[in-house]
Amino acid sequence: MSDTTKIIAFALCAGLAILAPGGASPAHAQRKAGGGGTVACDAEAYANDPDPRGMNVRSGPGANYQVVGNLPNQDVDGILVHLTGSQGEWVRIDRAVEQGGDTERVLFKGMGWVHGSLLSVDGVGGLDGGSPLYRGPVAKGRVLVRVPVDGGGATVRGCRGRWMYVEHKGVKGWAAPGTLCSNALTNCS
Repeated sequence: MSDTTKIIAFALCAGLAILAPGGASPAHAQRKAGGGGTVACDAEAYANDPDPRGMNVRSGPGANYQVVGNLPNQDVDGILVHLTGSQGEWVRIDRAVEQGGDTERVLFKGMGWVHGSLLSVDGVGGLDGGSPLYRGPVAKGRVLVRVPVDGGGATVRGCRGRWMYVEHKGVKGWAAPGTLCSNALTNCS
């Protein structure tokens, strides 16, 4: 057995990743993104929870984690939520502000997690046929579906960088930065 073959066999048995020069292991990417499988992002969506008790913000990505805040859906016109990471279908947030009030009212500040299905985005005006969703977070290739302006919105399923992973009419895809509207009160055109 050659030395290279022995090293590869050892790495595979030890569960180590073999990388091409300059590559980063999945574990390194997770640590860089915030650890524990969390993928870092910088995106926005609006709250879309019909529960009259409001939307629970939790300390971690799951229903078993402690509630650390609550976003009301009564007596607010809309709620803008800033996303900083995702893990599965849970998204990490660091702030939520009321939309449409006379003054900006902060409803949550800190680190918390909400289920992506309780957040929405819409297509933006000015894009021919609506906002395109792609198979991956790259604006190339076939468009899977388009999210129209005022077309019922898309449900948040995750995020990566400034890209949003959303579902519209049963189709999941990636929307490029700046192609979705996170304002519940306008169409962002």
